[in-house]
Amino acid sequence: MIEFLVFILTALKWLIFVDAILSWMMPADKFPRSLTGQLTDPLYAPIRAVLKPERTGGLDLSPILMLVLIWTMERMLSGALAGS
Repeated sequence: MIEFLVFILTALKWLIFVDAILSWMMPADKFPRSLTGQLTDPLYAPIRAVLKPERTGGLDLSPILMLVLIWTMERMLSGALAGS
């Protein structure tokens, strides 16, 4: 079960990376950016609600913070896996 959760978190990391790179190259309404946006925007919404891009000079820090949260969860899961 833990291995499956780590797999899901790894897939989310890749999705966030792809979405961030695509956001530099194409508008949000063009495919595949529209697809990655639909998948990642619900993940970013709680972070954006607290840390609005207007407060950070227009820079959206939600992908970076989401990656930090995912890496933290992976470390916790790998610690649980090593402890069992």
